[in-house]
Amino acid sequence: MSELIQLSANELKFLVKRSVEGLGFAPGDQLSAGIKAASAFQLGLANSGLLSQALDALSSRIKAPELILSSDQELVFDAHGQSALVQVELALGLGLAHCSPQVRVRNLVAPAFAVPCMMNWLSQPLNQPQAQQCYALYFTHRSGAQRCVLIAADGQPLGLYQPRELLVGENELMLSMGQADIDGVMITDGADLLGWRERCLDQGVHVDASVLARLKQMMHASLVPETEASRMGAGPD
Repeated sequence: MSELIQLSANELKFLVKRSVEGLGFAPGDQLSAGIKAASAFQLGLANSGLLSQALDALSSRIKAPELILSSDQELVFDAHGQSALVQVELALGLGLAHCSPQVRVRNLVAPAFAVPCMMNWLSQPLNQPQAQQCYALYFTHRSGAQRCVLIAADGQPLGLYQPRELLVGENELMLSMGQADIDGVMITDGADLLGWRERCLDQGVHVDASVLARLKQMMHASLVPETEASRMGAGPD
């Protein structure tokens, strides 16, 4: 069993951000990945195993989820095996912009990392009045069971559920707009999710030493080798 290392959420955010930078992703993807990783750990939705899967799937060659089906009731995207640490917001954002009742993203690795993205977006005022309602995000949990996070219009989590009906595949994410009631069993209510996040602010999160070492190794790829030109450009403007 790998040793667990305690670090702050900000440290994890920085490590993931710089690791994604080292793979050649755009600055927006870098920051988003760091925020999603740290927030998912704080909410108890991710662990080292899921983060490792998400890192394995990262590919800068995949540019955006591809829209493969569009109707009045649903938008369906193919993420082509990309990690949910990056680019998934492009699909979710299009769904929000069109107020689509349902958005489905297939072939998405570690979809739980998309939950903080939705929470952050919904915490900002939306322009469309019809969008001021609850959102349900369905995904496969790191345990292998199906899960759903219900999120209020202001971005606050209302609860983590285990749906009774199988609605998504293993590498699939589904966003349902306006679903206030979940047909399933509540595992954790919103207050407990927020309480877990608050405790993590004081106590930090725990990451396997092997995953932490991997992040640090990936991060080094984002560092510019020291040259005479780089030394001349260093320092204040």
